[in-house]
Amino acid sequence: MENSMLKRLREEEDEEYFRKLPPGYRFKPTDQELTDYYLRRKISGLPLPPNKIREVNFYSHDPETLTAMNNKVSSNEVEKEWYYFTSRERKYTNGSRPARKAGNGYWKATGADKVVLLKGKKIGSKKTLVFHEGQPPSGSKTNWIMHEYVSSHAPVRVRHGKEDMKLDNWVLCKLYKNSREEKQKHRTPQEGNGLECQEKVEADIAAIVPNKMAAAVSEPINMVAPPAYHQYEQLNVEPFNMNFEQDTNWIPEQDNPIPLFGENSNYYMFDNNPTLGGGF
Repeated sequence: MENSMLKRLREEEDEEYFRKLPPGYRFKPTDQELTDYYLRRKISGLPLPPNKIREVNFYSHDPETLTAMNNKVSSNEVEKEWYYFTSRERKYTNGSRPARKAGNGYWKATGADKVVLLKGKKIGSKKTLVFHEGQPPSGSKTNWIMHEYVSSHAPVRVRHGKEDMKLDNWVLCKLYKNSREEKQKHRTPQEGNGLECQEKVEADIAAIVPNKMAAAVSEPINMVAPPAYHQYEQLNVEPFNMNFEQDTNWIPEQDNPIPLFGENSNYYMFDNNPTLGGGF
C-alpha cells in the first residue's frame, strides 16, 4: 500500500513538472535513451529524473484501457505516445516465451527483433507488435502499435518454484496509434491515389467490354482536338476561288472603277455594266 501511494505521488509530481514546461517541450526519447538510460537505471534501482514512463501491469489491459488510465494533458497538449515499465509473464510453465494476451485481445509480433546499438555496442533489443482484438489466431487487427524494449544488462531472474511465472522484472513499452492507417481507413475516393482511380475505371470497363476488346481499351487513348473552323466559315465569307481559267484579257472587278486608259481614250470598263465595245 505504501509503495502504491509513493508511486502515485511521484507520478503526480512528474505530471506537474511537465505541465509547467513551455509549449513545444515534449518527452521524445530515442531508442538508445529508452534502453540505456531509463530502462537500465530502472533495472538497477537507480533514481530517474521526471519522466512520463508509468509503472503498470501492461499485459493485463488492452490499449484503450491503458491510455484512458493516464491520458492527461501535459505541456498544453494531449498525449499521443505512452510509455510503461512492466514485467512479463511466461506463456508456458517451462518456456521462455512471454505471454502476449492483454485485456480483450493479444499482441502479435510483426517481425524479427531490432538490435539497439550505442557506439557500436549492443545495449538491448526492440520488438514491434500490433494489437489484435479477440482470440488468437483469428483476432481483428487494430491500429495500436507497441515497441517493447529489453535491456542486455538485465540480470537473469531467479525463478522461485514452478508456480513462479514471472519472466523478467522490467521491460519498457512504448504505445501509440498508427494514424496513417487510420487516415487510410477513412479516406474518400477523391483523396486516393490517381492510379487507384484509373485501375477502378479499367476494371469497370473490362466488366462491360468483351474480353477481346479489353486489351485495346486498356491502351492509352490519344484524344484529338476537333479541327478549327476556316476563317471564311467564321465570317460567312465566300472563299476566293483560285481554280478558274483566266482569259488573257481578264480584268478583276473593282468597287470604284478607274479608267484603264488616258482621259482622251474612248474605252472604259465600268462596274456591273462593262463596255463590250467602244467607239474610236
